[in-house]
Amino acid sequence: MIAVLDLRAGMRAATPIAAAYLPVAFALGAASSQLGFSVFGSALWSAIMFSGANQALFLSGLTSNASLIVLALLAIASSLRHILYGAALLGRLDASVTGRVTFAYGLTDEVFAATLAAYEANDKPLPAKFLIGLALSALGVWVIGTAIGCAVGDILHSHAPDIGAALDFALPALFVGLVWSTARRSVIGQMLYSAAVAAFVIFSGYPEFAIPAGALAAFIPDWKLG
Repeated sequence: MIAVLDLRAGMRAATPIAAAYLPVAFALGAASSQLGFSVFGSALWSAIMFSGANQALFLSGLTSNASLIVLALLAIASSLRHILYGAALLGRLDASVTGRVTFAYGLTDEVFAATLAAYEANDKPLPAKFLIGLALSALGVWVIGTAIGCAVGDILHSHAPDIGAALDFALPALFVGLVWSTARRSVIGQMLYSAAVAAFVIFSGYPEFAIPAGALAAFIPDWKLG
């Protein structure tokens, strides 16, 4: 029997995504509290920039005084894959322009995968209510998780500074985890080379150039393992 693809079905489809997003969003919020973000500011930022990797990139850049222009260009480059997502979903969505735009705002790698899985399971274009329930549920959990993480981070810094100091590890751990989770064997060599270049720049006394130097190094071809 083919399931009814309504708003609640979309929200149910987002459940596993939400479960995976919550701890990552919490860590991101805790890291943002280190830089003076308010709970509202952290939540608003997550609502505007719904991308864990790009948010971690910007937080890392802010701590190392990297150029905002360079960070913006890197974020744009890392998000170009969404153009391919849009092309892949053509003909699979039964929604108005408004519905498509709303869905697109919450489109992430995981939401894209869940959308394709739902289409394959039902073998028909997906309606707007399902798409909006899926995308906005994932976005909502991300925003809430970030706000909670920021609030907890503020409390720890105020009442338990020793424990709060441990949150310094949250940002680099978050960024490495996000990058590693999306890595493929074919790019591991480039990742290691890029990390080595960035580390060299930092130890040379120019931390503000570490991110752009490491990013440029990643474009050198034929750095593969095995």
